[in-house]
Amino acid sequence: MYRIWINIFVTCCFCLPVGGYAQKMEPMKFLPEQYEAYQVSEWMDYAGEALYDYINGGAELYLSYGLAGMTGCKYNGEGLPQITVEIYEMTSSANAFGVYTQSRDKEESDFGQGSQSFNDFILFWKGKYYAIITTQKATPESTKTIRQIAALIDSAIPETGSRPDIIDALPPNGLTPGGYLYFHHYVWLNAYLFIADYNIVNITDETHAVLARYGSADNRCYLLVIDYPDPSSAGTAFVQLKEKFAPESTDIRPVLQLEDQTWFSTWTQGKRLWAVFNGHSLEVIENLYHSINK
Repeated sequence: MYRIWINIFVTCCFCLPVGGYAQKMEPMKFLPEQYEAYQVSEWMDYAGEALYDYINGGAELYLSYGLAGMTGCKYNGEGLPQITVEIYEMTSSANAFGVYTQSRDKEESDFGQGSQSFNDFILFWKGKYYAIITTQKATPESTKTIRQIAALIDSAIPETGSRPDIIDALPPNGLTPGGYLYFHHYVWLNAYLFIADYNIVNITDETHAVLARYGSADNRCYLLVIDYPDPSSAGTAFVQLKEKFAPESTDIRPVLQLEDQTWFSTWTQGKRLWAVFNGHSLEVIENLYHSINK
């Protein structure tokens, strides 16, 4: 589900350059113009700045993940709730996966390579595509139809993609199901876990970052993992983060309690930076730290 406050935050924080990329996926080739009682009322095709006209305040999400274009259609039928089909073509499967992690709350596998379904909408990713199928109102007919359309889109995408390798670095014990976000623009770190009003860990298009939630809602901590192009870049980010939060930490004493009484730790392994925030107990942070550094 899209979070309105995050859209406002992102719009205020940055505006990304956009380009007019050519569409490669043409849904009119596999989505029927008429589907049972539904009829296509509008075909959609947006790229570059035109996407702002379609998604007021939400285009930055897709543009920050390297959007190539969006295409789809709207279905209408007499006395039936409208169905909207949106297929976003990203520049890579990693970026399609990243957009998906922004929107899903749990992991399902009904469609594509990861999905989430409700009675009134379905979202999934597959290859370099991210698809959303929604209906204005959930009825038995519209719910059945959006599932059938999702299946059509799934079967029309021949290739699959791979999740970013950095996801496999997350320790599974204590990880909230579906509780991680993959990104490579610093605005998403500060939107979900505000740690600084600037790009303190030097996240760029050349970095791969994941923010993961661990523990229960009343004992939540966050693990940040970032892969940099080289160890030097990871070291620079580590120094900046350490100086802000725990300048007195050492290799012997890597986990420290901050002024707000939460526990924090950060360290590097080659090109990879690790940081744990918001720990409500020393034991939780130490367990997470040792599960990574065993």
